[in-house]
Amino acid sequence: MEDKRKFPRVNISFPIRCEGIKSRRTFYTVFKDISKGGVKLISNKFLGLNKQLKFEINLIDKFIQGKGRIAWCNSQPYSERYTAGIEFTEINNKSEKELSAFLAGIIPS
Repeated sequence: MEDKRKFPRVNISFPIRCEGIKSRRTFYTVFKDISKGGVKLISNKFLGLNKQLKFEINLIDKFIQGKGRIAWCNSQPYSERYTAGIEFTEINNKSEKELSAFLAGIIPS
């Protein structure tokens, strides 16, 4: 199966706060991988496709903020949890630079 990703993913977990743009509901969880284009996170509830949300990622000494959309959501086998792919749709320049620097320190060039 061909990987259609634009950016390499890094398997790493950090806290993420998400807030539905329309619903204004906030939830806290962790993501399981990250790239310049998005994250894969764990959720206790199904997240509807194309749902828009704001996010804040805690990278210990930096916070990355922006907006994204739910690209996919799947149930985890033998669990009542879900994994979901969040595609970044809007991220400010400062957050983008900090994310790029963080990833550059992990991904070999």
